[in-house]
Amino acid sequence: MMAARSARWHNALKLALQKEEGMKNVFQLATASVNDTTPYVRSHILRDHITHPSFPSLPLLLTSTDIRTPKVTQIKSNPSHRVEAHFWIKATNEQFRVSGRVAIYPSPGLTDKKGIEGVGEVYDAFRSQGWNWEDERRKQFDSVGAHMRASWCRPVPGSPMDSYSDAEKWPVKVAKPGEEGYDAEDYEEALGNFALLLIDPIEVDYVELGVTPNRRTKFVRQESDGERWKEVILVP
Repeated sequence: MMAARSARWHNALKLALQKEEGMKNVFQLATASVNDTTPYVRSHILRDHITHPSFPSLPLLLTSTDIRTPKVTQIKSNPSHRVEAHFWIKATNEQFRVSGRVAIYPSPGLTDKKGIEGVGEVYDAFRSQGWNWEDERRKQFDSVGAHMRASWCRPVPGSPMDSYSDAEKWPVKVAKPGEEGYDAEDYEEALGNFALLLIDPIEVDYVELGVTPNRRTKFVRQESDGERWKEVILVP
């Protein structure tokens, strides 16, 4: 029996991100609302790759969001909970479009803003081992800087404000316990709005523009044992 191995597209993405300079983990996340069919896109930060040892070829791409944002409503309105992530790696001239299902894990203390439970064999494997997404949420929250944590301690993103100067009233930094300037109220408010967003890839369109002739490969996830990803060569 052939040993399980990581996905070729995922290896390429991680290698390309290592070579990128500047904001190397920034990507674009596209959603669509079922109610108005309007597409929406915004920039996100890839915070981690979560891989279960039993499924090394099926990574989860981890980012975060404010649970109050419109994107959460848009994702929830779509029964398939599908999104698409777009990575452009300038250092290698490579493009990755990753389409997949989303799971959202907010603070368990929220009763009016529920998340989306991850479904499928990867999430089932984590659950069977007692994996705690709340522990992961808190770890990721504490791993970001105090300025970033302050972004989750503001009024609802996208809500109207009277003037730009209103922002002067908001916290500039939110320190975590043990750091100078720690304020328990601000910290708990920001943590309460912070949610994990995980993408479980289903299809990946990988374009290599750094080679001649250019290459384009579509990876389609196979819901069966054996080779997990079917590769289809496309016209670039």
